[in-house]
Amino acid sequence: MTSRQWQPPRLRLFEQVHRRATWLELLYDLVFVVAVAELADVLAGGADAGRVLTFVGLFVPVWWSWAGYVFYANRFDTDDVSHRLLALPQILAVATMAASVSDIEQRSALFAISYAAARILLVVAYLRAGRHVPEARPLTVRYAAGFSVAAVIWVASLAVEPPQRYALWAVALVIDLATPLLSRGHQSRLPPQSEHLPERFGLFVVIVLGEVVAAVVTGLKGHDVTPSVLLVALAGVAIAMAFWWLYFDHVDESVVLRTKLAGQVWVYSHLPLSMGLVAFGIGIERAIMHPSGASWAVGVPAAVVFAVLGLQHLCSSDRRAGAVRLAAAVLALASAALPVAAALPLLLLYGAAQVGYDLLRPSPEGTP
Repeated sequence: MTSRQWQPPRLRLFEQVHRRATWLELLYDLVFVVAVAELADVLAGGADAGRVLTFVGLFVPVWWSWAGYVFYANRFDTDDVSHRLLALPQILAVATMAASVSDIEQRSALFAISYAAARILLVVAYLRAGRHVPEARPLTVRYAAGFSVAAVIWVASLAVEPPQRYALWAVALVIDLATPLLSRGHQSRLPPQSEHLPERFGLFVVIVLGEVVAAVVTGLKGHDVTPSVLLVALAGVAIAMAFWWLYFDHVDESVVLRTKLAGQVWVYSHLPLSMGLVAFGIGIERAIMHPSGASWAVGVPAAVVFAVLGLQHLCSSDRRAGAVRLAAAVLALASAALPVAAALPLLLLYGAAQVGYDLLRPSPEGTP
């Protein structure tokens, strides 16, 4: 093997090169297309509190598995053989997680083992990076310690049965999610590569937006396509297009580095954003099947999406656009009590009005 094929991790943050997602990163994303689809099926099985809680509880570790690899690759990816040998088993672990979510009551042990395996592989990668990149060692040691403690709790959860097992999962997830927040001082010395990170998070948003289209197709396949049903489906896709426009017209890489707090809020806000987009798709599928019902299943997720987009604008110091998004979130939540036939046109109006506002207002200072 050549030296190019076997390389130690190196710090990628300050290289004067154009960073794009690698083919390995795109392969990594592919398994999450399946995982998100399986999570959507959990929510599609019913809108009761138990189903919603299960969906949220499983979505968090799946999303965090994806984010964990993204941040490692953002700083240390060399795409050599050794990096691939650590990343490819993570893909297998996530695939096993995806195979577990549809029957979590019977497969919770498999889900826990799979998640722990993915996190342990990430810990190994961080320990290896700390060995070869001394200036990154304070950060990698803290990441490895926090993620290791969480992984141990996931494995320890096998000693008890649900629901006690799920309580341990919650504790472990808190540790997992808090580890980067507690390492903010060291992160400031190694800030994320701002060109690469928004692209990676944008790709995950594309994955969850795809679930809206998939839900519409599933709904139409299982229902007679009447004019009213077709209008519901088209409205759902159009609202999803508005979400896409509002998000991708403002993927500003500078927010990642604006302040430590703003960057972390921007990152973590993608968790409720992703859940909201998936839930909206399932809500549209339900609206197609029951067009005369109430609109909570579409109005509440739409409100979450608008609210998160508003928060992201506030992080980028665009207070006016943030206020517009938050106002749309309030209106969407109020519209959720209306019948589907009334709520969907209103949600589309809220999305289109925001797009029109962005097109007509003067560009913020410093942007083209």
